[in-house]
Amino acid sequence: MKRRTFLTAASAASLAASAVRAQRQGSASPSAEASYAPKRIENDYVRFLPGERETLSAQLSCGNFGVGTVAAKVGRAEQKNLKPGDTIDGWTLKAIFSMNGTETAVFEKHVTHAGEIVYVTEVEGVILRIPKGVGSLASIRPRPTNAPETVKFVRQAPYVPGPDKLGNYILHSNEDPCYENVAALGAEYIGYSLVGNEQAGPLGSLFLEADGTSRQLNKGPAGESAWAPDLAGALFDPSRLTPGNDPSVYEYLPGYSKRTLLGGYLPVADTGVWNPQSRAGYEVIVLLPEGVDAQPIGRVRSVVPEWMLKHLRPGEHVVKEADGLLYLDRYWHTSPEGFFNALAGVGNYWQHSFNDHMRVEIPDEWLLNAARAGIMLARCSYRGLEPSYQVGEGAYTKIPERSHALFPVSFYEFIWAHQLWNRADSADRYFQNYLHKYILPDGNFLYNTQDQVEGPLNAGVFLWNSARAYDYTHDFEALQKRLPTLRRMLDYVLKRYEYSKTTFRPDDRHYGLIWGSPEADLGEVNNDFPNSHPYYYQNAAWTWRGLKEHARCLDLAGQEHNSNDLRDEAKHLAGVASEMRTLVERSLQATQAAQNPAMRAAGITSFTPDDIHRKPEELSSYENHRFMMDWFTADWGDQQLDVGHLRHRELAGQQIMGLHTDGDWPRTSNFMAHGTLAVKIRQENYRPFLLTLYSLCCYAADSGNRYSPEDAFVPGSHPGEGSPYGWSAVINSVLQPTLGLRWLLCYEESDRDLCHLQKAAPKHWFAQGQRIKVENCPTRFGKISWNTQPASGGSWSVVIETPQGFRGDLMIHIHPPNGRKLTSTSVGQLQGNAVLIERGQIQGKPTLELRVQ
Repeated sequence: MKRRTFLTAASAASLAASAVRAQRQGSASPSAEASYAPKRIENDYVRFLPGERETLSAQLSCGNFGVGTVAAKVGRAEQKNLKPGDTIDGWTLKAIFSMNGTETAVFEKHVTHAGEIVYVTEVEGVILRIPKGVGSLASIRPRPTNAPETVKFVRQAPYVPGPDKLGNYILHSNEDPCYENVAALGAEYIGYSLVGNEQAGPLGSLFLEADGTSRQLNKGPAGESAWAPDLAGALFDPSRLTPGNDPSVYEYLPGYSKRTLLGGYLPVADTGVWNPQSRAGYEVIVLLPEGVDAQPIGRVRSVVPEWMLKHLRPGEHVVKEADGLLYLDRYWHTSPEGFFNALAGVGNYWQHSFNDHMRVEIPDEWLLNAARAGIMLARCSYRGLEPSYQVGEGAYTKIPERSHALFPVSFYEFIWAHQLWNRADSADRYFQNYLHKYILPDGNFLYNTQDQVEGPLNAGVFLWNSARAYDYTHDFEALQKRLPTLRRMLDYVLKRYEYSKTTFRPDDRHYGLIWGSPEADLGEVNNDFPNSHPYYYQNAAWTWRGLKEHARCLDLAGQEHNSNDLRDEAKHLAGVASEMRTLVERSLQATQAAQNPAMRAAGITSFTPDDIHRKPEELSSYENHRFMMDWFTADWGDQQLDVGHLRHRELAGQQIMGLHTDGDWPRTSNFMAHGTLAVKIRQENYRPFLLTLYSLCCYAADSGNRYSPEDAFVPGSHPGEGSPYGWSAVINSVLQPTLGLRWLLCYEESDRDLCHLQKAAPKHWFAQGQRIKVENCPTRFGKISWNTQPASGGSWSVVIETPQGFRGDLMIHIHPPNGRKLTSTSVGQLQGNAVLIERGQIQGKPTLELRVQ
């Protein structure tokens, strides 16, 4: 089975002229005359009405634990004796139990759109808070849209290529892209919610549908799976835990479901359902405790209409909450004490998992949760150290690992994301396991010998991942373990490079390029020869990039550990990289010059040396969603060539909301969208980057549970639409926000010793009362922490901490909410709306504070 279906599409030629005009007018830039604000909606996932955030952050204290009772108080109010089910100031006591030998009380409270679960002990007070994205069930509704009719995001089937009027509506406005204005344009993606852990892997996980019912799979031969409901019914069905016998009372109506992850990013499904007709609903929380053979447990919190009180079981009672509704709790496969005890373990583990590595505070908690959820979903889809392409269980699940599970693109992004979020130490274990088990003796990927052949460019990505691992950890032992395998991989690719040098004349445009499949779907095991595919430039660009970074890494390791062998190896590889750069540049220049007049006039970039005869508005699906993406991530360093590819997409009309489209279909194959993010973060104008990042979160993923399929039909799609492969959530797709937010906050230039802070932070993040704070962010120049917040007189205070030193220059970006230009800085040099601080001004100063006006 091919990983996805090959589609090609040609745009209407009449669009080319208007696209060229849009390029010349700077369609990707904010309009200097922009005077309108785009329509907005509220973000119900993190929305608080006045006073609600404060009430959830109230301090609870407990004492006098007895048998099923506890004395509790909120703030300085009078203490009150409670038993489970009782309330105090809107907080309901859910359970009392001994946790790790300490008596613990668990409270829960809900406001309009949110809630909080709090664990309290007598000595330490509040020891754990777990935020909830589900509050009053009566507030649940389909995501509203209020865009003008002329720009409303609706499904075109088939898709008619054209200008990105939706994206330009946002980019030409006076606001930066954000959830509130991007999500307002169209319907949401409704996906499944994962319940899993890091030990059980895909086959031990659950997916919950929009109504909270589990989507289980029939077990096929050899342990593989096919998407189909259990013949015996769903493993978990919330209707079994709701009171009464009338199914219409709790019937799920399309869209009236709020699918979230408890805490914003825990592997715990928290789904609310509301029926506006019967004015009843329920909330489902399901989790999988730690362990390979763990069994899922859950709780259903139901609204009980007064006429249904007679259907309660003996001993059950309801609680009236702030919204005036009566709620009833029932538990699945556990007791209240067992449920909250297990939940504490999950919550503690994942909160420490993120805060102990890289602590981040930004004004948009929803986006931060998306980045964290990407790492969580990926780790809960691996089986220990064994890789996966599928998130949870689905069409791509392969046990034992083979083919799709070993997809190099999925694995390299998994490692890359972990490194960027200060998890390089743990990522090294995954990295070494993959190199040891899934790289063949000749240096090829094991994936390549099975169903398909993946591009040789991945060797370059693995080399850069290895270099980044050493940059961030300086773990010489781990590098030494990797080197024998990396050398085999490099030798395998360089043989293909040498082939082009011995086969073609130096003046041939193929000279110095690297042959091989550009994409897994296009490769065949029995047809992997030099002439099986065109010589794609992304293969050469990525091999050069990997060589360059690997040589730099070996030289650094050789200096730090006094190894002449490593320094000699680095010198040799740097020479090969330099030669390769010269030859590929020569080929690119000759190919661009050989283009037909229409291509040259349009200023588009060729994909191969033979790509010189096309119409500028012609762009195939794979060129759009894969080939140019690999080019972008390699960061060749020629902005004109980067912009040429972006211009090609615009001329072909294959872009919606900053996302590439997939041929004739209104969908985006977002598993490679980190390529679009990578090229747009390098542009001077940060707003197109923000548009892509928020569009990925609002349309190519479920905005609450972060389920992100490989091919997202836009807008308003759901699992089950199209191929089971296309709508399966995959590692690459869920990690796009993870990479994107890190680059927004901290971006290291590849070929200059320059690190950007807050390069794509939107203007409203710099408003009064907001703060950007990052601790222990790794870079190849050293770890850095910083805190940016408004100060008096329309200025900003930036405090930078580099206790271990910093070996690069810093560019700190400030985007004033009113759009004005910066006028002064107490340290460094102003460069537009950024401050350049050279490394000499940082060295020897563990803490540096500056005031920017």
